[in-house]
Amino acid sequence: MTLRHTQRGFSLIEVLVTLVLLTVGMLGLVAMQGRGIQFTSDSVARNNAVMLATEIMEKIRANPDARDDYMINSLEAEGVCGDAAIPANNVARQLTCWSEKVRMLMPGTAGDDADAAVVRNAFYICRSQVPGACAAGSTVEVQVAWRSNGEACSNGADPFVCTLRLRGEL
Repeated sequence: MTLRHTQRGFSLIEVLVTLVLLTVGMLGLVAMQGRGIQFTSDSVARNNAVMLATEIMEKIRANPDARDDYMINSLEAEGVCGDAAIPANNVARQLTCWSEKVRMLMPGTAGDDADAAVVRNAFYICRSQVPGACAAGSTVEVQVAWRSNGEACSNGADPFVCTLRLRGEL
């Protein structure tokens, strides 16, 4: 009988230890789920950036005589495309429609705040001989930018602004 009295409460301690371990495991699962969502969001933004850069590069290739009209220093802050068909020679309207699509698809590009302006100013389409430097040349470089929630883009002045560059010889 004395043996039973010395082990009183031992089952309760086992249950409490089990609950602590289970709670730590569940917190780990929640953290992994959060990182997975963050990586998925970043992957979607990167895929959209590739699609948008390729789209404008193909528009430039389709209209090589107006190549220099496509060159921009930053993304338009506003502008509406509309539903009407866009003529191949209307470069300004093509850029307006492309800018509207960018503002819809890329995180951090829409709005009038300073953060959106920083992202829009990271956009450019230019002639370039060296990656990242706009100058004369036959290569066209398109840089698309977006605001990231993660730490994946810490190579610029703003660690949360990611960029993608696409270069093409015309």
